[in-house]
Amino acid sequence: MVSDQIRDDGSIADLPWAAAFDPAANARVLSSVQARGFRAATEVVNRFVRLAEEGLDRGGASDGPATTPAGDVDRVLSAWQKLADQLTRTLTATAATQTDPAKLDLANATASGQLALHADFPGAVSSEVWLHNGGAADMGKVRLRCSDLLSHDGAVVSAAMVRFEPDAVPMFARSSRGVTVQIDVGDDVAPGCYRGTLLADGHADVWLPIALTVRTPDA
Repeated sequence: MVSDQIRDDGSIADLPWAAAFDPAANARVLSSVQARGFRAATEVVNRFVRLAEEGLDRGGASDGPATTPAGDVDRVLSAWQKLADQLTRTLTATAATQTDPAKLDLANATASGQLALHADFPGAVSSEVWLHNGGAADMGKVRLRCSDLLSHDGAVVSAAMVRFEPDAVPMFARSSRGVTVQIDVGDDVAPGCYRGTLLADGHADVWLPIALTVRTPDA
């Protein structure tokens, strides 16, 4: 039987190929491998503890500074701690700079994130918004619309400067589509932040904030 051909140490060298399709055998092998991994990890920890204890014993018998196993362990642990601290700071900084993706959930009439675009010089800038239909009904083709973008001092980027690709997207049941939003930034657009609203035609309760930041070339 398959169970007789699986050794207690977790080895599967003698396991026939047919056993790969036996769920019970697979579960026993996985359990054995996990147990071996736990034992190996425990052994590593125990070796560190023994090194530390031996280092403390040797350190007590010496009047001068000496390199001991405990010192080696301390240096290794210190290096790991510094690495972990650096990794934590990097992940925290990355998470702080990330924003939620712009998303319109048409079936549930909700939206999340913000569509943010940045322009350092005149020309076209673009970003992407995702449309989701998690329902069982086909919604047909959906078109996006955008309001004028207004800055705090009253400057305007006209809605006519906003384009969508594709212009209309078929939203079948249980589907998601990405739409590229492109804004033409002319030479006459002053630096600043221009804000507006993105809407979906036929879905009155769904809207998303959109922000265009125009910077000076040397900013």
